[in-house]
Amino acid sequence: MANRSDNGETNMVSDEIVAAIDVGTTKVCTIVGRKVGEDGVQILGYSTAKNSGMRKGVVSDVSAAERAVRVSIKAVEDKTGHKVDSAFVGVTGAHVRFENRHERLEVENRKGIVTADDVASAPKKLSESVDVPGRTVIHANSISYTLDGESGIRHPVGMHSKEMQVEAHLVTGANTFIDRLVDVIEVSGVKINSLVLEPLASGMAVLTAKERQRGAVIVDIGGGTTDIVAFKGSGIYYTGVIPVGGYQFTNDIALSFSTTFEAAEAIKLEHGSAEFQPASAGEQILVPVVGRDKHLKVSRLEICQLVRERAMELARMIKVKLDSERMGDVEDSVLILTGGASSMPGFAELVQKSVGIDVRHGIPDVHGTIPAELRDPGYATAVGTLLWGLTEHVSDEAGFGVRNGNGNGHNGKHAAESTGFIGNLKRRFGALRS
Repeated sequence: MANRSDNGETNMVSDEIVAAIDVGTTKVCTIVGRKVGEDGVQILGYSTAKNSGMRKGVVSDVSAAERAVRVSIKAVEDKTGHKVDSAFVGVTGAHVRFENRHERLEVENRKGIVTADDVASAPKKLSESVDVPGRTVIHANSISYTLDGESGIRHPVGMHSKEMQVEAHLVTGANTFIDRLVDVIEVSGVKINSLVLEPLASGMAVLTAKERQRGAVIVDIGGGTTDIVAFKGSGIYYTGVIPVGGYQFTNDIALSFSTTFEAAEAIKLEHGSAEFQPASAGEQILVPVVGRDKHLKVSRLEICQLVRERAMELARMIKVKLDSERMGDVEDSVLILTGGASSMPGFAELVQKSVGIDVRHGIPDVHGTIPAELRDPGYATAVGTLLWGLTEHVSDEAGFGVRNGNGNGHNGKHAAESTGFIGNLKRRFGALRS
């Protein structure tokens, strides 16, 4: 299929359609899209559904989460006319852990020449070498290689070596929580192509190639957790999770003024600010009180002070993560904020003051057709998960997860536990965003 771009050039539109599902603490977002040309993306449709079945990034109510997933999937199917059979699914939560480790790898070539196959197979071999009871490898990413004692080699293909070691970044999750998420998706009638670490997905949507090379830290503030992933030299060297997100901001308001969570959420979104001197600070806000007919009058300043205190605490927790020895030197890095809660007025400035490095908001920005509503930090994870799926299977046969309304197509090719690995992170990041 061909598609003419704005500049008059004709791009080939892929028939391979991909679905991505972001099961967040407050909402489920499903996106369907496909590749256009070499580096373009066409988003065919998306939908969101309120989710009450998650807490701090993990499934707490299977039935509620399943309902939200079904509603979101059905809505995007109705919009696009494509049946979602399988999808790439984001994963997060305080149960996610990481470690950097060194492993010895065999050079298969008899002459001792490192081949592309040696490098491509490294992540899978690394994941298979990990045997931690109760945990599953989500990602296994190569950082650098050591050949005959010479370390720090990023591209060893074509080099001679008698002994090769790889430094890798491993991300694992607790089986209990991963199994719940998998159950929610599969009970909804969708097979999982691959689980994708959410901040890693966000990085695909918002980072430039220069930022990845120079050094960048993604801080993804979701409803229940704040996820962190650090890049340098186009590779990953740190991931972490803070069990605080937008939910805690809302809950502070609900508890402080004895109101419902729904009312507190609306107040946070409309009036909340982390600014030191918010505008209209003297404005009176009517807050419904549980068990009472009358509303409580609260000044906007009180709301903002409450929000700012929680924002300051989160900024301090982010700084603690950045000061960790495992993070290394981040002075030359840029920090990118994504996630819905990151858009709160004054929060970016508060984080920059706390961490002491450049901070900006991460807005999904890829080549192609993307609805304006998705160019928002709150959708970075969902868009990034779609990009991951498009690059994960860009060379695979068509119809691997989404089929058209007449029922033609194939089921997902891979189970979640078999495809969560990165053969070449740099290739994937460069494929859809420059």
